[in-house]
Amino acid sequence: MKLLWRIGLVAVAVLVVYWFSVPAARVLVRADSWEAPIVDQVWRSRPQGLLMLLNRASVVDRLEGLPVSDVTIMRERPWNATVAVDIADPDVVIRQGSKLAAVFLKTGAAYTITKASKSWNMVDVSGFPLASPAFLSASLEYAPLCCQLMQHRNQLAIMGMSLSSSMGLAVRLKDGKTLIFGDSANGASKIERGIAVLAMPAFKGKKVTIDLRFDGQAVIPEAP
Repeated sequence: MKLLWRIGLVAVAVLVVYWFSVPAARVLVRADSWEAPIVDQVWRSRPQGLLMLLNRASVVDRLEGLPVSDVTIMRERPWNATVAVDIADPDVVIRQGSKLAAVFLKTGAAYTITKASKSWNMVDVSGFPLASPAFLSASLEYAPLCCQLMQHRNQLAIMGMSLSSSMGLAVRLKDGKTLIFGDSANGASKIERGIAVLAMPAFKGKKVTIDLRFDGQAVIPEAP
């Protein structure tokens, strides 16, 4: 009797494992359009065990760093499964030439993409590192400041943004002025101070460089 009881427990355990999980190697993950390369990259980069639970939590955990908005799991008996994933649009896309970095601020992650939607928040830059890992790192670091600057794009009349090892991030304005922001810290405060300096009558129509890296900002006149 005890033997039958044990056999029954083993059978139930096997049935539960079979019903709620599949071999991790037999799971196919899918995503549409621009999402597919990112999802595939993140999925493959995660450690893979023998079995995977077929539920949303397991999929989201496997795709940590991506803002997963929807998960559809399709079980294909006996051992296969297909997982369809949708992720939210990036908060900002940093573009330098043909290089594109999709940045997700909430998850603190940036990924290389090959195409972008016209409806996305796009920021053109120059001077960022050319190597992909360094480009992604710089994009992630400066993305919050770039987003804040884009909110004031019309007010500041921004022409372009560039990064250099000596000045950090600098912004060129249509009237010839330049705002030096340095690193990405305290972006809102720097923008507020920059707007205040630009509003001063003494600098109207003059091509000056406004250094906002320190609390006591310096205004550097154009060289004669």
